[in-house]
Amino acid sequence: MRRMLSRAAFVLALLFSVCAGASAQEVAGLAEPEETSGAHQRGVYGMERAANEYGVWGGGSFSSPTLIGSTERVRFGLFAFRYARVLARGDNLALKYTIDAVPVASMSFPSFEAAAGGGFREVRKTITGAGLSPVGFQVNFRRRERVQPFAQASGGFLYFGERVPDARGAQFNFTGDFGGGVQWKVSPRRAWTVGYRYHHVSNGYRADVNPGFDSNLFYVGFSIFR
Repeated sequence: MRRMLSRAAFVLALLFSVCAGASAQEVAGLAEPEETSGAHQRGVYGMERAANEYGVWGGGSFSSPTLIGSTERVRFGLFAFRYARVLARGDNLALKYTIDAVPVASMSFPSFEAAAGGGFREVRKTITGAGLSPVGFQVNFRRRERVQPFAQASGGFLYFGERVPDARGAQFNFTGDFGGGVQWKVSPRRAWTVGYRYHHVSNGYRADVNPGFDSNLFYVGFSIFR
């Protein structure tokens, strides 16, 4: 079981390194000269340094891989508010810090309960919670263009209304995710986002059992830039 936690930490560390390293080659461009009028016109949709992003997003998953966790047939969904800020930019890349507040998350998974005639029967258990992902990074490619692919990774926690997966588990669980998608700027200050995240939930072995829950999370979002 502890090997799953090590794998989770390794994957997240790798993704954070990729996100940060992808822009490292562009750091020299932070002191780049002012853009010419032609380049400015081409970059009207660009991610500018110190730009602030305010957004909402939500999504769901109906499949549960077991790359990190071991629980199968997990269904997971959430709704979140986002704040992001451009930390660095180069000629083609922009590195953003992200924080996501999750007012509601729902997770459904198989469980077992005592049957009337003896033995146990399988039921589907649904638990809701809320949380925060205060540490996240996102790299936008083609930052001057209207359509910008991106890669991201983030970490945080969820607090559920009851122990997960049962009384032997914990209400407080850590979360980690990595993935990518496309941000489509419909105007210089507005953008739609479509993306995918490999999402993991774990109590970090703070309870008697820690099965781990993985999800293929697909989501959409809308952002305003200031």
